Amino acid sequence: MPTYQYENTETGKQWTENLPIWKRNFPTRQRFVRMVISAPNLSTISDIGGKEDKAREQINKKVESAYLDRDKKEQAGIIKVPEATKERRVKTKQKRQWI
Repeated sequence: MPTYQYENTETGKQWTENLPIWKRNFPTRQRFVRMVISAPNLSTISDIGGKEDKAREQINKKVESAYLDRDKKEQAGIIKVPEATKERRVKTKQKRQWI
């Protein structure tokens, strides 16, 4: 998955995100955020440590935050999540903990 660098022009803060090509412009929709031109870089996920592990952690954090949002919506009665989906999520979460 490609990595992209972004900068907040108001604060000067720069960060890197691992995003699919079709989502690379999503962060620039925010006010004062622009993409920084940099050399192309691809990240691969492996168990040797370094950038790959950080990419995996970033992906897992986004997934967990999306699940928390979905759970809040379900508790509020906005959406209904099937039981089979919840069971799959629990099994997948267990697999991630074992890795």
